[in-house]
Amino acid sequence: SDKELRRFLSLVHNPLPEPQLERETAALLIIDVQHYGCHPDWGFGQRAKEKGFANQLSWYWDRVRRVMLPNIQLLMSTARRAGVEVIHSRVATLTQDGRDTTRRYKALGISTRQDAMEAQILPEVAPKGDEIVLNKTTSSVFNSTTLDRVLRNMGIRNLIVVGVATDGCVESSVRSATELDYGVILVEDACAGIAPQLHEAAILIMGYKDAIIKSTAEVVAQLEALEATK
Repeated sequence: SDKELRRFLSLVHNPLPEPQLERETAALLIIDVQHYGCHPDWGFGQRAKEKGFANQLSWYWDRVRRVMLPNIQLLMSTARRAGVEVIHSRVATLTQDGRDTTRRYKALGISTRQDAMEAQILPEVAPKGDEIVLNKTTSSVFNSTTLDRVLRNMGIRNLIVVGVATDGCVESSVRSATELDYGVILVEDACAGIAPQLHEAAILIMGYKDAIIKSTAEVVAQLEALEATK
């Protein structure tokens, strides 16, 4: 069972140290909450309708709308009040024909121009002011952007990670962050995978040795404690 597996995995290695959230050294990283993969009428959703499998995504769209987006909104507003950096990534190419994207993304048909609607971050979680927005052409935001350099320039060592897809770009980014020695808190109810089994499996795998898994309520409480010290 999952419960038995979690117990077994907890015995294999020592537990990860929990990242300390401090205003100067933490950031909220929001991964790919854009029209391409988070709106049923654009990008991935439009393709699902054209290919006749839109009904199979009902769980995903419901989770995005009812669970993930409200929780990300709450995390964003609390992080901003606390003075914690908010950083956004999106899948977007530099060229109109997508020639700068990876061979893998070309094969998968994932190519979104940065000026196209599919590349635009959903208005519910849109960047404010000069918040950093990074265009990426790989699953991991670290593999095709300057994120690592940006974080090190700002002295950020710990990340709060949210977004989509839990078993795709989120998991890839979390693994990269961990390998680069960042502390990672993954907010389980501020992420979504296209099916519950994929989401749950990714959470189980990341929680084993890559990230501390928390709820929105737990992270908001930590951020509010920071806000109280401003």
